[in-house]
Amino acid sequence: MTVFELGAAPARRKISSFVTAAMIVAIGLVTLARLNADSLYFGDLLTFFLPALAALCVAAALLALITGNRLAAAIAVVLSLVNGLPLVLPVERGAASAGGRELRVATSNVLGGRSDYGDLIAWSTQSGIDILGQQEVSGYQLRRFGALRAHFPSTPPAELLGRHPEVMAWSGWKILKAEHVKNVTLDPVFGWGGNPLRLELAPPGLPEAISVTGQSVLVVYILHPTTPRSFDQWESRNAYLDTVARAIAAETPGTPVIAMGDFNTPTWSPFFQSFLKKSGLIDAAGTGWPATTRFSRRALVKRFAFGSPVDHILVSRNIEVRHFEVGPDIGSDHFPVFADLRLP
Repeated sequence: MTVFELGAAPARRKISSFVTAAMIVAIGLVTLARLNADSLYFGDLLTFFLPALAALCVAAALLALITGNRLAAAIAVVLSLVNGLPLVLPVERGAASAGGRELRVATSNVLGGRSDYGDLIAWSTQSGIDILGQQEVSGYQLRRFGALRAHFPSTPPAELLGRHPEVMAWSGWKILKAEHVKNVTLDPVFGWGGNPLRLELAPPGLPEAISVTGQSVLVVYILHPTTPRSFDQWESRNAYLDTVARAIAAETPGTPVIAMGDFNTPTWSPFFQSFLKKSGLIDAAGTGWPATTRFSRRALVKRFAFGSPVDHILVSRNIEVRHFEVGPDIGSDHFPVFADLRLP
């Protein structure tokens, strides 16, 4: 080994150590932004990729150890904990057991604008679903959803939905009342977004004259706030979620409530956590690290289903969650999600 080579080795280590330290400083700044996601637009966008950020912290810690920078390694470990703990902390669960009716609910963003809905219709009609919420539904889709109309006997009235409902509901339970949530901020611009539906439902087979305040009534909200592709849309989404959460909180105490849809908000966003707190609902997924539901259909990215959990089913605490699952690829850029529930 030459003298030049002997001198080059420490220099390379020094450069590697510097690059690693710079990387960890950058991760620290990103983490600081995420911790202030309730007030920083960019910080909240980072919550869509929290698992990737946590993995990057672990990689940085290993790299720092390899380069011999122990201080940087220690800082990276702390950052790994800060970004990784929200993924593994226990979450609140629903009722341990309930003695009422069982049902399966599902929500599906149909990806407006495509032409082949065969897989979507097959899954929607053959999966034992009692109540199905959909997003990105236009008049074009409705004209192709005849099989859904034939399968589900109850839908909101046409005059409420309009020509392009955007948010749609199909139900095997009888819809006693359907309405839009009032005073909701809508600003879709370049992203879909639709007025949330509120439904009061009764199980099939009950007398026609059932009271809408009876114990057998179930209230279901179907949501689709706009995607936060701009600061204005981010503010619109947050106001939308706040309004719907307050509407749910105002329901008669003890009423079983389900809220589901494409929230355009990941599990780890402070605005999703705020929605849970204000509404009093819990996440049927039952974990702080749900599977991806929104992903890119580009070939390489699709293969690994890289994305974020933004499609949610939330339930009131008196509902038992018997099973929760992310469904298969049915042609959308969102996987559907469904849950088997038992009412009080």
